[in-house]
Amino acid sequence: MDKIYDLTVTDEVKTEEKGTYDFKIIPEKPETKREPNIKSEDVSVSCFVLLVDSKEMNCKDGSFNIDILGNSMFEYVVRACPTRPACIRFEEGNNIIQTIRPYIKDTEYSLVLYSDTPLMTRANVMNILSYAKTKGLNVLKLTRGWVFNNEYIRHADEIYAPSTYYFEEEDFMSACNFKQLYIVAGVLKNRIISYHMRSGVYFKDPDTTYVEANVSIGARTVVEPYVSLCKNTIIEENAYIGARSSLVNARIYEGAKIYGAYIDGGIVMQNATVKNGAKIYSQTAIKEGAEVGEECIISNAIIGEHSMVGKNTCISYLNCENNVTIGSSCLINGKADKAVKIKEGAVIDDFVTLNANSIIEKNQRVNGGGRVE
Repeated sequence: MDKIYDLTVTDEVKTEEKGTYDFKIIPEKPETKREPNIKSEDVSVSCFVLLVDSKEMNCKDGSFNIDILGNSMFEYVVRACPTRPACIRFEEGNNIIQTIRPYIKDTEYSLVLYSDTPLMTRANVMNILSYAKTKGLNVLKLTRGWVFNNEYIRHADEIYAPSTYYFEEEDFMSACNFKQLYIVAGVLKNRIISYHMRSGVYFKDPDTTYVEANVSIGARTVVEPYVSLCKNTIIEENAYIGARSSLVNARIYEGAKIYGAYIDGGIVMQNATVKNGAKIYSQTAIKEGAEVGEECIISNAIIGEHSMVGKNTCISYLNCENNVTIGSSCLINGKADKAVKIKEGAVIDDFVTLNANSIIEKNQRVNGGGRVE
């Protein structure tokens, strides 16, 4: 028995107001045993996630670590737990009571879930715990999991459960092989898209849009087809994400427009525009009202407010103030300790090269084809 996470506290797992994993689709005619819901503070529970490794998947780090839409499979189950769970490696056929007993805290119940059910939601878990508490059950057998009364299992060696209880069975879909994983990932994707739609996001073609679970999107944002939104990307309200854009850990402010660009760790502020084919990398901020042209490559730079960068320009280590114009096909080649500085109102014509430590003064103009050392 290999204990992965040391369970020292059972604090509630905090979730962000946006980007939550509890994307629950309620069927029209659920077959769930429904009882009045309870809040997390109304039930005392120790939570366990059994880390099961599917041999059929043959994964080096265990199938429970497979990435699904931005998170490891088991992390979705962890987030569904009302208290911080102990995550324990588990072989099918092992004695569950003996596995969890050493880690049970002074609580009334124990909730046991399996790592291969990433569709599990907090709402379903609370409904399950409510049912167990209301009915006073010692053992509640789930499709893929258990609820135990701790007083009972402190003295029991075997589990005696007459039948399985069913609660929102879509949540219990397991991913034990790659075909099942494909189906589960599809359901999760639909939940994520539906969640954002309910929050006022307009996806023009949801089928071709990829959105990971930790992405946050503000209301009235428009997302065109073939867009990829990954990791901890945050998009504020009224933004526009054009077709074939790819955002990774990006921060897009209100009213910004991204037209088919790639942004990895960059920031695009209010009402700024990044055009088709541009690539914006980490430590880069495109400030309010600025515009970046087609096919630009920018890293480790600040583009000042209402500044413009022409197409095919490559920039690294630049501190650009407001209302600057940088032409097309320029090369701005600063270094980490020798950044290029362009002061307010300056104009850089096309095909200009600015090397490390260059300083362009306020309202200065650099003619096309020039080179500044």
